[in-house]
Amino acid sequence: MIKIKRQLRLSQSIDTETKKLRTKLSDESISYTCLESLSNELFYEIFEYLDAYDIHKSLSNLNIRLQNLIISSSILLRINLCSKSKSLLEYRCRHVIIPNSHRILSLHLTDQSLINNFFNHCTIDSSFHRLESIILNGIKTEKLLATLFYLNSLPRLFSLSISIKDDDYNNLGNIYPLIFSLSSLKYNQLSISPVDKLQMNISHVINKKFSTIEYLVIDYFYKNVKKDLSIKLPHLKYICFEECHISFDEFEVFIKEISSQLQILKIGIPANKSYLDGNRWERLIKKYMPQLEKFDFQFTQNIDDDMNTNSSDSSDGFINRFNSPFWFERKWFRELQVYCDEMVFSIHPYRKEWIDHYEHMNTDTYSKQNSIENNYISNREKSIDHCIIQLTIMDYKFTKRYRLFINKLKSTFKMIQFTHLNIDNNSMSINMLLDILRLLPNIESLKLSSLPILQLKSLSIEDTKIIYRLESVINKITKVKLDQVTEEQQIQILINLCPHIQYLEVGCMSNTDVPLLMKFILMNQMTHIPNLCYLCFIIPKADENMVRILAMTIDFETLINNYTIQRSGDKISVHWKL
Repeated sequence: MIKIKRQLRLSQSIDTETKKLRTKLSDESISYTCLESLSNELFYEIFEYLDAYDIHKSLSNLNIRLQNLIISSSILLRINLCSKSKSLLEYRCRHVIIPNSHRILSLHLTDQSLINNFFNHCTIDSSFHRLESIILNGIKTEKLLATLFYLNSLPRLFSLSISIKDDDYNNLGNIYPLIFSLSSLKYNQLSISPVDKLQMNISHVINKKFSTIEYLVIDYFYKNVKKDLSIKLPHLKYICFEECHISFDEFEVFIKEISSQLQILKIGIPANKSYLDGNRWERLIKKYMPQLEKFDFQFTQNIDDDMNTNSSDSSDGFINRFNSPFWFERKWFRELQVYCDEMVFSIHPYRKEWIDHYEHMNTDTYSKQNSIENNYISNREKSIDHCIIQLTIMDYKFTKRYRLFINKLKSTFKMIQFTHLNIDNNSMSINMLLDILRLLPNIESLKLSSLPILQLKSLSIEDTKIIYRLESVINKITKVKLDQVTEEQQIQILINLCPHIQYLEVGCMSNTDVPLLMKFILMNQMTHIPNLCYLCFIIPKADENMVRILAMTIDFETLINNYTIQRSGDKISVHWKL
């Protein structure tokens, strides 16, 4: 958001300066313009996007005005060291960083090979009193401990991200006391590699003073967490465990001490089934995280190891454990992602999907009936189904052994009432799609990355009959999206598969004849998909002219009445009353 605002300000400033320059150029006495014609304010805006060394190298020797400008104390500098050149690093430290330490806003050391060399030339001490953000990627533990001691003198250090590369160090107990003692720190991320023997003995060290930490990211939460806790993190709003390897019992002890004001919890669990207890989570959240607004939970399970065993231990056994009104009331949704060799079950806050993109934008609008009321859209937005369970199938390797995976997941597909199916797989065959749909009778929306046209052309007569036979089968699919359409036959297949479509979204190629494709769909709407009332095209370089052409096509052919056609970015949508 900050970056967007900066870009907007920069764009506005450039527009203003452009107008000024045009005014000057209109004067016959002005025959040319130059860089120096830009105002100081615009230079300040530009400098926000540049590294301090680049500013110094480019402008320091041009003229007195620019030289005075870049040494002005009102300009704060950003340092991003990613070059592997030792000589260049030494030059930057001596001529850019150290002389301007009082003006540095951010210092990002993103190359592991630079860390030790940097600290041979420079120490981050109290002279960096405006420093707000630090990234240390690949720092050695010994150097980090010394650096953290000096960082305690920085009054405006709000963000600190650390990646430790140390084969001999496996206990962060000496590091976290120094991190939590930083007087102004709001955000911290700490990761260490390798993690095989890592001990996260941090809890017992946060008992001397209140920490200002609000956002805490722990890449690996691993083993031996102390249970004699006395933690003081009264400002903590957000905590993320990328991989949590401790038992649920240990995690529960830890979270009870620090979570009363927690608003966001993200946690990744690699195959520890003790965490798949919905009732226990519900009790823990209600009692110890009453202010929790966002719960992002991800459980990863190997299909080969687990899915051929008792189904009560598989996804169908645990996904329904998070099925109480507690989860629906908070709009936390469940999703199952299937890859070639693993399955990921997740619970996450509601995320706006393509199926909810019904709102209209007031741009490039042609309405056959300007005052038409979008009842379908407003009703859909008011009555979002909070019982969404989405199945996502990814990875092209899935197609090579899909029969095997289908058999392993058959009980899962049958027992879980999936409502949304997302197939992000460009090589999935029609037969595979049919097999999956037969096992998912409750699907309401279907999203496909593509339908391979070669497979469509090679369909046997029997396959074609099966597809058309499905038209008479009652299904619940009312919303369909195809990311890439190249021929009408792909649309025809979807029409035959899903005769109850209400919403259809198609992604067009740059050479797609969109008016002809729209005419084909609307002609089918009259006979094969009578419930269709919303049609959306994603068109590269969609513009106002395309909106007019589509509107003229509808009017000339009298395809539908009382419609509204609108464009928002690269999307052109047509909606009408049935």
